[in-house]
Amino acid sequence: MGTVDPVSFRTTCVQNGLSLSDEQLKLLGEYALRLLEWNKKINMISRRDEENFWTRHILHCLGLVFKLEIPRGAKILDLGTGGGLPGIVLKIVRPDLQFTLLDSTQKKINVVNDLLGSLGLDGIHAVWGRAEDIGKQREHAGCYDIVVARAVAPLKDLVRWAHPFLKRNAMGMSTERRDEPGATKKRINGSALVAFKGGDLESEIGQLRNESGVGSISTVELILKGSAQLDDSDKKIVVVEYMPSNK
Repeated sequence: MGTVDPVSFRTTCVQNGLSLSDEQLKLLGEYALRLLEWNKKINMISRRDEENFWTRHILHCLGLVFKLEIPRGAKILDLGTGGGLPGIVLKIVRPDLQFTLLDSTQKKINVVNDLLGSLGLDGIHAVWGRAEDIGKQREHAGCYDIVVARAVAPLKDLVRWAHPFLKRNAMGMSTERRDEPGATKKRINGSALVAFKGGDLESEIGQLRNESGVGSISTVELILKGSAQLDDSDKKIVVVEYMPSNK
């Protein structure tokens, strides 16, 4: 289950602006194999997704680096990481980024720690706890450039949970805009929540317009070259940039 043609996968990545080394492709393969092995014991992903794991999970996660310009060395919190998605995948392809993987389910964090140990990645670690609690701790409060969340919760909840983790010196924007399919990469200008979402987001985004601290809200269509599976979906990336704080 979850097998992939490495040539085809690498070609899809190149078509979307990402060149993978042999070592990176090998690490992605090892990660997929071990996570799917764990999935037989603990429900980490939907069993329906196992056969298409590389498309529905790995390629989907890579949409972030295909579509967004993330500053080198950025410190990122993966909120509700589950089995390390998207944090581990992003770390493999962008080793310059620093990751903390957070989940409130201890057994999932135990699996993530096993995966990290087998992959031998540096600059990435896992934390068990609720976002509401961990965000108050000195080692996490106001320490991150970006909070990323994939299939976790409604946007309004994500905005509230992410805010305590983010740095306060961001140059926030004050307009809402939508990036058209095929547009150049969107640059994240300051502290931001990046959420993978699907479906009609009009209502969810509407609830954020008067939310305290929110600057700009942007949506990026997750349409990839060479991937019919994602082209036929309604998946998007929502970027919520926060206003700078005087605190």
